[in-house]
Amino acid sequence: MPIHAWGTDFNRSDPEFRKHLFLADDSRADRIRDILRLGFRDLYYIHTCNRVEFYTTARNHFEDARPLWLSLLRYLGLPDQSFYKGYALEGKSAVRHLVRVACSLESMVIGEPQINGQLKNALAWTLDQDLPVSAPLQRALQLAFQTAKEVRSITGIGEKPLSVANLGLQRFRTLETEKKADAVAVVGRSSINRIVIRWLKENRPGTEILWVNRNPEALLQYEESQGLECVGLDTFLEAPKSFDYLFTATSSPEPIFGNEFFDRVSDDPAVLFDFAQPSDICADCVPAHFKLLSMDDLAREADENKKLRMTEILRAEPIIEQALHRFYLEQKETPLLRDFSTVEPEVLRSLYEELQGVEKWVPAESYPKFEKWARSLVKKHLHLSREHL
Repeated sequence: MPIHAWGTDFNRSDPEFRKHLFLADDSRADRIRDILRLGFRDLYYIHTCNRVEFYTTARNHFEDARPLWLSLLRYLGLPDQSFYKGYALEGKSAVRHLVRVACSLESMVIGEPQINGQLKNALAWTLDQDLPVSAPLQRALQLAFQTAKEVRSITGIGEKPLSVANLGLQRFRTLETEKKADAVAVVGRSSINRIVIRWLKENRPGTEILWVNRNPEALLQYEESQGLECVGLDTFLEAPKSFDYLFTATSSPEPIFGNEFFDRVSDDPAVLFDFAQPSDICADCVPAHFKLLSMDDLAREADENKKLRMTEILRAEPIIEQALHRFYLEQKETPLLRDFSTVEPEVLRSLYEELQGVEKWVPAESYPKFEKWARSLVKKHLHLSREHL
């Protein structure tokens, strides 16, 4: 039973289109059951910020899945033309794509580790909801999980961060050994700053986070603001609260933090991360006991990491192809081995009947030896037959 897939990602569509493909958590199970009634045998659904994909199993090798995908898009309120904003794959192409997605070779940030966990969680959720996932599709998913693990253990594809935000957080973790993060100030509402806040809330729940913006009310629209103290930029510049680390990324055309600001901060050492371009921090104004990491420094390192990661991608490709080759060989052999196991006793019975015809010329004490030879002969020929698959 071949596997079929339809999906779209950051290369084929914009976030507005992918929003229509999102199945909300509270109604996802019911909506998938509705979709199954359109004619699907099973359905596996994965949704990330940059990707939405559906996988199903066809009834036979001749089934055209396109009518099913069109019915799914109509159910989601999209026109038939939306089909071409995605990619339709089947058979080996669908399985190869699934494996590459799990290995993060199809991700916007190649090598990011989250996608394999998201795929696993999606399968676990589907099974917990008692929704159908065929045995062939489950085997393909397990192949994807195992291959992703192999790729990450053999190559260095995910070792060095590519994004400035992740690179900054890596530096932050290193610096924590010297300077504990009891209090952190985050200035601006850029995506980089929101990534930093989410990471801190998840990994450093005891850290006090102050979120600063020109208009503090604008921060309340983001879920990251929950549980945080939000203050205006002018207030922070006039009377800065003590901090161990400061992350800033605004769109200001001029530096925000100059001599006047640093004259007002405490004398305790602090670390400054300036993710802005142009810079938010006047480098010449930073006190000697402060450490400044600028966007230029991090961007240069990110570019070097991208070059190194391209080398690791070349190492990952043959690992994936070898895993697919082994997988398909096993899938090809499994039903035939089952048939061989059925055939073997019949062949042995036939040989035994033939031996009975010549038993008058064979001493009785030699019967066990003849039977052993017969079994070895049968197994040898079955093994040779397998080698020609």
